[in-house]
Amino acid sequence: AAVGLGAQYRPEWTPDSTHLVCAFPRTPKAARARQLGGLLVGPAWIWDCQRMGRRLPCGPYLLDGSASSGSEGEEPDDATPPPRPSPKAKKGAEPPHK
Repeated sequence: AAVGLGAQYRPEWTPDSTHLVCAFPRTPKAARARQLGGLLVGPAWIWDCQRMGRRLPCGPYLLDGSASSGSEGEEPDDATPPPRPSPKAKKGAEPPHK
């Protein structure tokens, strides 16, 4: 899916890498990417980008606080991801008011 959107797959983190798509943010590869300023995103980012046919802001998909890498503001604010149901709703929590 990512390659179809223009992304390049690399088995290891390289200096020109920008995002690491991972399911588990506490791995040696994720730690290295974070240390070198990479953004860690969940796989839903790729799937939602593919579904929308464009690159979405990664903010809602960031894992493990990787936004603190100094890359904030890198992505356009005008593109918002589609709403997705939360798999872990807190018991007794009310839905957000609009």
